[in-house]
Amino acid sequence: MTAVEARGREQILQAAAHLTAEGLAARTWGNISVRVSECQFLITPSGLAYETLREDQLVLVNIADGAYRGQHKPSSERGIHAGAYRLRPEVNFIIHTHQYWASVAGVAGTAVTGFHHPLLGKRIPCAAYGLPGTKRLRQAVETEEAAWPDCRAFLMRNHGALCLGSGMEDAFAAAKALEEVCKARVLDRIGEAKALPAPPDLGFSRRRGDAFLLAREGEEKRYLIDGAVLPPAAALHAALYRAGRFQYIAHETSPEVLEDVKALEASAAGRRLRPFLDDLAQIAGADVRCVTPDPLRVKRAVRSRNAVLLHHMGALCAGGTESDTEAVGLLLRKGCAAWRYAMEEPRCRPLSAADAALQRLVYQKFYERKKDSC
Repeated sequence: MTAVEARGREQILQAAAHLTAEGLAARTWGNISVRVSECQFLITPSGLAYETLREDQLVLVNIADGAYRGQHKPSSERGIHAGAYRLRPEVNFIIHTHQYWASVAGVAGTAVTGFHHPLLGKRIPCAAYGLPGTKRLRQAVETEEAAWPDCRAFLMRNHGALCLGSGMEDAFAAAKALEEVCKARVLDRIGEAKALPAPPDLGFSRRRGDAFLLAREGEEKRYLIDGAVLPPAAALHAALYRAGRFQYIAHETSPEVLEDVKALEASAAGRRLRPFLDDLAQIAGADVRCVTPDPLRVKRAVRSRNAVLLHHMGALCAGGTESDTEAVGLLLRKGCAAWRYAMEEPRCRPLSAADAALQRLVYQKFYERKKDSC
């Protein structure tokens, strides 16, 4: 191993920790790479969380053809990184994120203009939509990179963002600047989510065999999942446990979600949230249903999903681990912000039902199982 490669491995782990601490990356979402020679780069592996990532898990990839060697499979987006290194010889570090505001801004599918930032200039291009890991997405990104050779940050429609730099600090600065610009653009259209009256607390629960422990209003009580008579909040948790192989359930009451539930109830969108972002489709479901807080309706609505929106009450998010459950809540907040932005921006388009279902299937079959086995 060369000294440059050794240093590159250190830098990727530093960047992963830094991005996570700044809220620009989480879990396995996105990827990071560093050029280590004229013909190779290191990249984060597929499906492994940033928080536990080790240097020996990083993968060495050829810039010319994307071939790799290493114990782990590289990120499915390695082709996008390889293309950027080929097109931009001055670039030595790349960060692909699903950061909150940039992801939301990208659902419009158009460049962000009308600003001037000392790092980003006057334009943030947006690559056309393509399924993650596909040739179509890679070519869309390369088209924008070739058309705007001075740009350091790019949006990827319905997906996330790509930030380029001469080094780690340079790429990280671009990611932070991108978030600032995109937040200003989105909030200029939709404003901050309004603070609505807090709904009744539905609590947080953990499954324990044929029962669960429900913590709410400062108390924790044990209930049988198939109990004949349950209090209203416990009955909703029990309905979710009967519907899926969940181990944790959390009540999500962020302003974004509460406002979105209210908007859905008053809109003609039907009683479901169609994802505008692919990570929501992958981890929460191909759509998220909005129903009255009735146990039978909740059980039906959460089938093949990890979240359900409740009239006037926010959402219930479920997962196999506490971390999974937190992730569903995080993505639901971002997905609701994207939905509200789309209501104000006519160029926005949700994922097609087929693409959303395909991404959900691929995530469950490959990435979720891989994560559970790590």
